[in-house]
Amino acid sequence: MKKYLVYILAVMLLLTGCGGNAPGETGTPASPSTASSPGPGGTNIEEIAVNLISDMAAGEFDKAVSDYPYTQEMKNVITDGKFLKDQIWTPLISVYGEFTEITGTVASEYQGYDIISVKTSFENARIYINVVFNNGLIAGLNLAPDPEGGTPAKAPESVTEKEITFGKLGWELPGTLTKPAGNGPFPVVILVHGSGPNDRDETAGANKPFRDIAYGLAQRGIATLRYDKRTMVHAQKISGSADFTVYEETVEDAVLAYELLRGDSSIDKDNIYILGHSLGGMMIPRIAKLTPGAAGYIIMAGAVTPLEDLMIKQISYLNELDGTVTDQEEQILESYKAMRDNVKALTPGTDIPPEQLFGTPASYWLDLKDYNPANEARAIDRPLLFLQGERDYQVTMEEFELWKEALGNRSNATFKSYDGLNHLMIYGSGTPGPQEYNTPGKVDERVIEDIASWILER
Repeated sequence: MKKYLVYILAVMLLLTGCGGNAPGETGTPASPSTASSPGPGGTNIEEIAVNLISDMAAGEFDKAVSDYPYTQEMKNVITDGKFLKDQIWTPLISVYGEFTEITGTVASEYQGYDIISVKTSFENARIYINVVFNNGLIAGLNLAPDPEGGTPAKAPESVTEKEITFGKLGWELPGTLTKPAGNGPFPVVILVHGSGPNDRDETAGANKPFRDIAYGLAQRGIATLRYDKRTMVHAQKISGSADFTVYEETVEDAVLAYELLRGDSSIDKDNIYILGHSLGGMMIPRIAKLTPGAAGYIIMAGAVTPLEDLMIKQISYLNELDGTVTDQEEQILESYKAMRDNVKALTPGTDIPPEQLFGTPASYWLDLKDYNPANEARAIDRPLLFLQGERDYQVTMEEFELWKEALGNRSNATFKSYDGLNHLMIYGSGTPGPQEYNTPGKVDERVIEDIASWILER
């Protein structure tokens, strides 16, 4: 199962439907670096990790392949310097801006793996680049937000926040219950993330859309629960699993959050709503099956198209952003199409390694096989609110229209689209692209007002 520590950052960047904290899985480094475990030739792994990131930052990609000790599984994925450049480093700087410096390291350990988190600064973010070692050999590369980066925003004076912990035993998650002033009971919205290792604010570059929604709704008399996602809090545990599914990634914790709030005296248990963004929106029909007592559901920029097909659309769009498609970009696209075809050919018992399935185990894709969220949503008897940004390039208006085709004739289904808003429901201009997530913004007031009105008018 150790092979599942191999992550392809560029692929995960595209999987992160909401922009995410970072491409790839995250881990939480635990203690100041005292790394002294030896690598081949007696070089300690801390030095190996720092030198590896330094070489990539300096553009020495061939050296970053030839001069470092990788496991065989990693060698099968990182075949040459071109791979490191095109599939890892270039997508990284496209999101976070140019690299500036390495500021330190943090060492941790999980299930026999040594993890050196190289603390790095880019123009628009501070992040950890985690280098995972197995017996001194590099077994994985992934990212995590720098827990020391940024200053937490102070909640508005009329808003109270309470830190909570909930979840399945061994998979507990930290979260924040944000409430209006007063004693309640309040209506509440559970915020369910998109793909990737999201924090409770669904941080994407310089933006925190879930925090914006939480504060905006609290000022309108509505509570929210937002939480750090399982793929962020328990990343290393998940990376060792050969049977991880979208149920564990998204569905289960949303259901557990719902059950938690039903027992909270400050919450109106008859007015619990669930909002899913991106992948979270796509999974609302599954969540609804397990939360039949919820008052209603909100699908914000949720896709209907199968995830593997959506990824191809995103990659094709990004390739064409500059007006040209190079031979290299075309080759990369073809490799992703091959992975898509592998996903579609999957059947139970098929032995296809994760590196040929967008870096994700077969179990994940089998859980999504033949899933059509729009068709599944027809079984939901509760009110539905659909929200869509009209300049969203990740989940486009085409997806919004698919929802409308399936559910537009229902009296309790409401559809709202917004000119000028992107995937984060933040206003932008010009040609949509990932670079705009680095520009600070706020979730548009129209969106927050429409959510609040839809809930309070019921």
